Amino acid sequence: MNTENVNNKDKQQEGLPTVSRGVGGAGRVSGLLTSGKTKDAKKTLLRLFKNLASFKWLFIMAILLTLITSIVQILIPRRIGQIINIFMELITKDIALDWTVLGKISIVLLILYIFNFLSNYISNILMVRVSQKVIKSLRNQMQVKLNSLTLNYFDRSSAGDMTSLLSNDLDNVANTLQSGLTSSLSAIVLLVGVVIMMVVINPILAFLSMIVIPVSYFMVKYLIKKAKPIFQKNAKLTGVFNGKIEEAYMGEDIVKHYDIADDLKTELASLNEELYDSEWKSSLVSFVTRPAGDLILNSNYVLLAIWGGRYVINGVLSLGDFQAFLRYTQMLRGPFNQVLGIFNTIMSALASAERVFEFLDAEEIVELGNASMDASAVKGKIEFDKVNFGYTENLLFDGVNLKVQPGEQIAIVGRTGAGKTTLVNLLMRFYEISAGIISIDDKDVKEYKTTELRKAYSMVLQDTWLFSGSIRDNIAYGADISNKEDLSEVDFERVEEAAKLARADSFIERLPQGYDTVLAEGASNLSQGEIQLLTIARAMIKKAPIIILDEATSSVDTRTELLIQHGLKQLAANSTSFIIAHRLSTIKDADRIIVMDSGTIVEVGTHQQLLDKNGYYAQMYEAGQA
Repeated sequence: MNTENVNNKDKQQEGLPTVSRGVGGAGRVSGLLTSGKTKDAKKTLLRLFKNLASFKWLFIMAILLTLITSIVQILIPRRIGQIINIFMELITKDIALDWTVLGKISIVLLILYIFNFLSNYISNILMVRVSQKVIKSLRNQMQVKLNSLTLNYFDRSSAGDMTSLLSNDLDNVANTLQSGLTSSLSAIVLLVGVVIMMVVINPILAFLSMIVIPVSYFMVKYLIKKAKPIFQKNAKLTGVFNGKIEEAYMGEDIVKHYDIADDLKTELASLNEELYDSEWKSSLVSFVTRPAGDLILNSNYVLLAIWGGRYVINGVLSLGDFQAFLRYTQMLRGPFNQVLGIFNTIMSALASAERVFEFLDAEEIVELGNASMDASAVKGKIEFDKVNFGYTENLLFDGVNLKVQPGEQIAIVGRTGAGKTTLVNLLMRFYEISAGIISIDDKDVKEYKTTELRKAYSMVLQDTWLFSGSIRDNIAYGADISNKEDLSEVDFERVEEAAKLARADSFIERLPQGYDTVLAEGASNLSQGEIQLLTIARAMIKKAPIIILDEATSSVDTRTELLIQHGLKQLAANSTSFIIAHRLSTIKDADRIIVMDSGTIVEVGTHQQLLDKNGYYAQMYEAGQA
C-alpha cells in the first residue's frame, strides 16, 4: 500500500528511514530489509526442517533411497576385490577357473550397479519434489505475511531488497534443499561405511587413513567460522544493490532532470566495489576448501600405498583386498570433498534462510477483534478520542480529538510533515496507535478484522498505482468482490459508470482498444493525469461509505481537476469523506477544514470561518493566492 510522500517528513523528524513510491510502486529507500541481528544457524536449520514436516513421507523415502544408494556404493569395491583375488589365485596357484563363483560375483556386481542407478535417480526426483513443495509453501507464507505487515516494515524496506528476498534467497534455499541435504547425508553415510569396510580389511591401514579426519574437522570448523558472516554480508549487499539499481531505473527521468547521474554512478560504483569485495572474499573461502582437502587426501594416499604395498609383498594382505582398500581410500575423496564443498552451499543457503525467516517473523498488524463489517450499513460517524501515536518513542500525535458526522466532507490541510496522511492511515489501521480510541459508528476499529475494516474505505492517493492488465481490470479491482482473481463477475456497466463519474471515459474511448487496453510496465503508455483518473475511477466503483482522497488531483491539469471535482462531489454525496489537499482552492466547499501543524489540530472551521479568524489557515491561503 502506498503512502503519501509527505509522511516521510514526519518520519524524518523522528529519525526513521523514508520511502517514496511512484507509478508501479518503485521504492526509493534509505533503510534495509535486515535487522542486523544474526540468528543461530542451528535454529535456522531446525526451522527449515520444520517446513519439511508436511512432506515428511516423501522426504523420508528420498532419505532411505539415498542411504540405500550409499550402502550399495560401499559394497561394490569389495566385490571387485573378490574378482581380482580369483584371478590372482589362477596365476599364483595354477588352478582352474571356477566360472560359477565368478559368474555369481559378477551378477551380484551388475545388480548392485543397476540398483545404485535406480535408487539414486528416484531419490533425486523425490528430493526435487520435496524442495519445490517447501519453497512453494514458503512463498505462500511470505505472500500472506506481506498482507499482514505494518507499514513500518515497508517504510524500512526497498523494492529491490524485497525482490532479492522473494527470488534470489528463496532460489538459494531451494537449490540447497534439492541437492545439499541428500548430498550431505550420502557423504556422511559413505564416510562411515567406507571407514568400517577399511577397518574390516586392515585395521592398521584404516587407522593411518583416519589421520585425515581430525585435520579435516578442524579445518572445516575454522572455515565455517570465517565464512558465515561473509555469506550473510553477501546476501545483504545483494539486496541493497538490487534496490539501488531499481531506484536508478525507475527514477531515470529525475536522475536526468537534476543531473545527478554522476552522483548515482559513484554511489553504485561504491556499492558494486563493496559487493565485489564481499563476493571475492567468499570465493576465496570457497576455493581454498577443495585444494586443501585434496592436499590432505593425496598425502595420505601416498602413505597408504607404500605401507599397504609392503603388506601385499609380505603376504599380510591379498592384492584384491589391497585394491579394494585403495578404492575405498579414493572413495573417501568424494564424500570428503562433498562435505568441504557443500558447507559453502549450506552456509550461503542458511544466510538466505535467515533473511526469509526474519521476514516471516517481522511485526504484524495485531488482530484484536474478529468482527465482520457490512459496509452498506456503515453510516460513517468517525471519532478520534485522545489518540497518541509516534513512529518511534517520540509522539507525533499527543491526545488528538476529532469528531466527524455521517456524510460530512472533511478537508485536512497543513504544511509538509504536519501529519495529514498519518491521520487517515491511523483510521485505516495501517499503523497502531499507542493510546486512545478510533471508532466508526461508535465501535472501536480494533474490534474489526483489518480486512473487514477496510471494506468501509475507498481511497485515492497522490502516489498512483496501477496493476498489470487491462484498464477495465484496473477499475474493476476496486469493486468489493470476494475473488479478485475473477474480475469477470464485475459488470462492465459498473466499470463504465465509474469511469464516466471520474471523467476518465473520454480518454479511454479514444484508445484503440478502449477499456481492453493493456497497460505497459509502470503504465508508461498513459500520462500521469490519465493514470490518476483511473485510480479515481477504481475508488468510485467501490461506493464505500468512507472516502479518502490524498492529493487526488495533484497530477492533473486545472481543466481535468474541475471535471474530477464534479465527480468527487457525486461520489462523496452519500459518504463521509476526507480530502487532503495542498491547493486550498480545491477544498473551499468542504463542510469543515481541519488545519494541522506538527501533529496537532490547530484550527477547525469552514473556509470562510477560518479566513475570518485570520490565523494559520488564512496565512496559508494568502500565501497560496500570492
